[in-house]
Amino acid sequence: MGWATDLHDASFRGVQFECTTVSDSWSKTIATHQAPYSNAASVEDMGNDPRRISIQAVYAGEDYLTWLNALLAALQENGPGELIHPIFGICYAQVTNHNVNHDVDNYDACSFSIDFVIAKSQKTKRFIPLKTQSFIQPTYIIANPAAALKQALEKLKLNDKNAFFNVVNKIRTGLQTVRNVMGIAKNAIENILSPETWATGLIDDITGLVTFDMSISAVSKWRDVIKRIQRFDKLFDTDDAQNEPVELKQLWRATQVASVVAISQSVVATVRNEMAQNQETSFTPVELAVIRQQNRQTLQQVINIEREQVSLGIDAVSQIQVYKEIADQIHLQIQELIEVHPPITTASIQVPCTLHWLAHFLYEDMERAHEIRRLNPDLVNPAVLQPGMEITVYAR
Repeated sequence: MGWATDLHDASFRGVQFECTTVSDSWSKTIATHQAPYSNAASVEDMGNDPRRISIQAVYAGEDYLTWLNALLAALQENGPGELIHPIFGICYAQVTNHNVNHDVDNYDACSFSIDFVIAKSQKTKRFIPLKTQSFIQPTYIIANPAAALKQALEKLKLNDKNAFFNVVNKIRTGLQTVRNVMGIAKNAIENILSPETWATGLIDDITGLVTFDMSISAVSKWRDVIKRIQRFDKLFDTDDAQNEPVELKQLWRATQVASVVAISQSVVATVRNEMAQNQETSFTPVELAVIRQQNRQTLQQVINIEREQVSLGIDAVSQIQVYKEIADQIHLQIQELIEVHPPITTASIQVPCTLHWLAHFLYEDMERAHEIRRLNPDLVNPAVLQPGMEITVYAR
């Protein structure tokens, strides 16, 4: 996946424009110390200079002048503003210079260039609870697709009973396959004609598989269940799908997403409870960030699929909006948990030492060695830290 599939709509202070080229440059501040009559020099790295961005863009069309005047007004305001970089997304930048070019052959268009320097990002307030939902209900995700499938089944029953029974049997077989592979016992007879009921029941059963304790890594359990759910992406994609309602695949996509979201809600609830009891959390901030990224990828994939389904006559627009709202809430929930801790940083090992010595050096508390160990699961030998190693730690 390249940048062409993940472009952002470029804008500055809310005024959008079309980019043709973007150039980003980085440089370092270097102090050179040299003795007289010596060819050797000691070079000291004084840190990074702010990133510079050069954007070439165009406006075209009969209303181009309206957009150009709005952009010029935004560029002439004092102080840094919010820049949506087409590749890297949101950043805060100060305009250093800009120019506009008009060409006699293009009377309804103009090209312009803008140079920015990245300003200091706005500080995020810490230790202040965010306004997030305490729990995201899976039924909210599957409600619309379930209602659409129920209506489609009723219509199919009236028009083609053979196709109706084939679809019902396929749903029953598919659900049984999922339960067998996932190792879920069937506790009650499923009402196939009530899609919301069987979808909700399956989500609850899958969520019940995830229990976090210290005997096995919690993130390993989470990753195992997520991978098992992903195995059923093509459950209802078969060659004999001509008479099957497209609403069935839409509901199945929603059921998979709701299962992933429900498991993430279990993670959030577990960490919140451990923090409330002042216990060591089962998930580190780095692991929480991985879970957030997995949810973002899952939701983005299903949004892309839903956009392709608009031409098939199903209500994809409202379902896409549901997925967007869920993605935002999960992001805020996990960000809230991450920001309860001090920020994550790295420490460079200067002398050979152990984790206990490093914990004493950083925090004056060697008991926090296990905390550093959890933040560095790939560490081979915690008793031998060599100079030059980069260790992930909490900021002091």
